[in-house]
Amino acid sequence: MQQEWIDKNFLASTYVHTPDPRQENPKVGQRLLVSWDFPRSVFEKKLLLKAIVRFWDGSQQIIEQKIERRRGYEAFFFAKQGQSEDKKILTYLVQAISEQGEIVGFWEHQFWTPLIEVGAERVSQPRSNSSPVSSQERQESVIDTP
Repeated sequence: MQQEWIDKNFLASTYVHTPDPRQENPKVGQRLLVSWDFPRSVFEKKLLLKAIVRFWDGSQQIIEQKIERRRGYEAFFFAKQGQSEDKKILTYLVQAISEQGEIVGFWEHQFWTPLIEVGAERVSQPRSNSSPVSSQERQESVIDTP
């Protein structure tokens, strides 16, 4: 996994000063690179690549595509959308899922956490603990104090 910024500085023509029509209107945004190398026994399970990308604005995008080669890579580009609305990547989770639904491999960004959705249908009541905290025995320290 690799995450990188894309702008005119990403173009080789910026550094070697060669004519390039892309310099007039370069792509601007972020790119997520995913690479894989599965053993044949795993690849034969007919894999699906599923990526959940969450952005700083609170939105998220789910990408699913078949993995057609045992070794390969894929690049996902997320374009900047004007001055006020920017699609900066906050975190992501990428999974390789077999035809039977088994997760055979995954990678999660260090800040990845499941999304907590709040709504009338999604909120569950917390389970009550049979004994309140105040009635629990107090734990003593392992180190004796005078």
